[in-house]
Amino acid sequence: MSYRVGDGRAIRFPLRPFLGIMGVAVAGDRPVHSVPPGPHGGNLDIRHLGVGARLYLPVQVPDALFYVGDPHFAQGDGEVALTAFEAPLRALLRLTVHADDGARTLARTLTAPWAGTDSLHIVAGLDPDLGAAMRAATRNAIAFLGDRYGLPPAVALAYLSAAGDFAVSQVVDQVVGVHCCLRRADLATLTSPPPPAPPAPPGHGGR
Repeated sequence: MSYRVGDGRAIRFPLRPFLGIMGVAVAGDRPVHSVPPGPHGGNLDIRHLGVGARLYLPVQVPDALFYVGDPHFAQGDGEVALTAFEAPLRALLRLTVHADDGARTLARTLTAPWAGTDSLHIVAGLDPDLGAAMRAATRNAIAFLGDRYGLPPAVALAYLSAAGDFAVSQVVDQVVGVHCCLRRADLATLTSPPPPAPPAPPGHGGR
């Protein structure tokens, strides 16, 4: 994409189309504001959720009532000017219901939606306060690594500090978003959580 400055020069940047809003209906009788994101999804504005990405949302009402909107041709992390490169998109989406116990447990554990691409796991944190959103993303990433890879919290935290990439999704939707990107390649050898330790033989317990 070429953006004209006005004095004959141009700024060039790549297009990365994605939908800023993807969500499901919230249980309850109260109207829900369309701007702040939440555990239901909504206006997440995570720029990685483009072609081939997968977003996981906890279903709260019958039929889920999934909705989309806010198409972008490109957006930087933060979306600091309120809008990015907004433009119409024609998107093809596939909806899958994950009814297995693992998906249900993770959805109950995390406080925000999570996502994935071919190379990344993406775990979010949401809060009106940026610092609290960062802490929520960290806690959710630790919980994700424990659930999916069996990492103890201390090991997960050390890994996140050394190799997890945290970024501000957006600061303009009343509820701020932070997302953590975890490289699948880093975790490829951790194919599944380790089996539980066998019980100690009789007479060999600790004191």
